[in-house]
Amino acid sequence: MPSNLLTADTTFPTLTQEQSTDEKFEKITSYLYMLLEQLRYSMGNLDKENFNDAGLEEIANIITEPVYVQLKDDEENIAALTVTAAGLGTRLSDAEGNITQLTATSKSLTSRISSAEGSISTLQQTATSLTSRISDAEGNISSLTQTVNGMTLSVTNGSSSSTIRLLANGVQLSSQSISFSGMVSFTDLSTSGWTTINGDNITTGTIEAIDIYGCTIEGSTFQSVLQANGTVGGEIQFCYLNTRYVAGGIRLDDQGAGTEYERTYRMFIYTNYVQGVGFAMKLQSASGISMEADENVFLYAGTRMTIRGDSGIYLTGDVYVNGTLLQVSSS
Repeated sequence: MPSNLLTADTTFPTLTQEQSTDEKFEKITSYLYMLLEQLRYSMGNLDKENFNDAGLEEIANIITEPVYVQLKDDEENIAALTVTAAGLGTRLSDAEGNITQLTATSKSLTSRISSAEGSISTLQQTATSLTSRISDAEGNISSLTQTVNGMTLSVTNGSSSSTIRLLANGVQLSSQSISFSGMVSFTDLSTSGWTTINGDNITTGTIEAIDIYGCTIEGSTFQSVLQANGTVGGEIQFCYLNTRYVAGGIRLDDQGAGTEYERTYRMFIYTNYVQGVGFAMKLQSASGISMEADENVFLYAGTRMTIRGDSGIYLTGDVYVNGTLLQVSSS
């Protein structure tokens, strides 16, 4: 069994004049065979223990240029390695067009996997962020980005996209449509209380400063509060075509006749002109209509007033026509 090169020194052949040429040749030949075996063993078992520190450093300094390695087999599988001072890159590919790449630099680590069908998955990591991205040939893309300040999740399909941003001070959600399944509760809002949404039910306290379109409201009391000397609130408006055209409404105000401090307080139902067309008003009842006032009742018509009663018109009290008391026959 070979041991080390020291044996080659101790067994070096000693030749004498008494030995024949054949004996000398045989002894030298045996030594050469032994030396060959020793060299094979020593060269096959070299490691860093066989070198001193200076020798190792010298060997290491031999490689100073970029390293490019490529291996290929009969099935068209290819493995490539690139080592430069700026970074490390590896690339694996097959005959079907599937490719895996890994790139490492001092600032980032990036992996990329692509298929022959055009699907691509990418992962990039830096000291301040982590980003993953998946896409296909149809233009569908999903991505996730994480930083120390928050996370962003985005999904894109052509012109449609949805994005969720999770930040330290809030959550941002943007999408063409948002669907919730099950019971949803909102707590710790800007005011005390909570809101619960479950199926087609919403339970909450006060709703302020919103616009409601195309809905039916049942079993509710509507309150419009008049504030700030008749300039804010106190009105329900009815619009035509859009909110720019107010066709009429019900208004409460304090802008009637009188002094600044003793104005008449009023509530009235009114109509307006919209693009030159005046909206008429009709009070209609399936039964009777009653008008009562603690003080005066005033009826005015800009052109003509018609009062009709199919079964008669009954007036109670003194009746004046143009300031003159109407004399009614006792018969």
